[in-house]
Amino acid sequence: MAIDSSLSLTAFVLFVLMLCLPLPSVAVPSEELEIAISVLRVRGRALFANAITTSDILFDLLSAESLTLLVPTDAMLFDLDMRYSLPMYISTLRLHALPLRLTISELRSLPNASSVPTFLPSHSLLLTKPSSSDSVYLDGVEVYLPGLFNDQHIAVHGLANILPLSRSRWAELENRAFALPPMVDSPSFSPSYSPAYSPSFSPSYSPSPRSTWWISPSPEDYIEFFGRTPAEPPRIGEVPVSQPPLEEDLIVGDGDSWTTGF
Repeated sequence: MAIDSSLSLTAFVLFVLMLCLPLPSVAVPSEELEIAISVLRVRGRALFANAITTSDILFDLLSAESLTLLVPTDAMLFDLDMRYSLPMYISTLRLHALPLRLTISELRSLPNASSVPTFLPSHSLLLTKPSSSDSVYLDGVEVYLPGLFNDQHIAVHGLANILPLSRSRWAELENRAFALPPMVDSPSFSPSYSPAYSPSFSPSYSPSPRSTWWISPSPEDYIEFFGRTPAEPPRIGEVPVSQPPLEEDLIVGDGDSWTTGF
């Protein structure tokens, strides 16, 4: 009887310990995110939907337990894509995603001047609420169309404008985007010849830079390709085309007999 009581007590203690253990985190279901993206496409936010599905932001969204998307219109996002570099574009997209689900009622219930985290590291949004209305502002931008999509793990709201990055963040990304790689000197040209062959030039010969450009990581105009996004591919006209040299000697053939008399 004492053994049975001891076993029952042990089982009860183990059961209590299992209840105290933290539950495993549940990531956002991909099916739910696909539905939210489909809703964005039919509600005039297709560019935002395409942007998050074709960038590394998608992996961060799927690894979160819940999230909120703050979506600008296609026209706003297109203007951002055309004006700024790719790092700035991606960082701005991260600013429009929150790693927690917040419905419009939950946003309104937050205290004024609350700090809301985003998927952009070390950057949060300042929530403000005017006392005269139920409007909610994030970094000065109004949540204009609340509740575009609501589900168990995801909430989506439309914005009246693009959320701006801080000036310090812009400067940091600008410097990173246009930091050119170091210039690499061309390796010395040292051709090898068989003993039967002796070149006619003297041992002090050194080839011109043009003869060695093809074996060196020649520094191209990298700056021409920085800041381009899939919407702005490099232009074909930027590639120079070398013309073949003109022949100095003209060969007179049968077709010239009417002018030469031969």
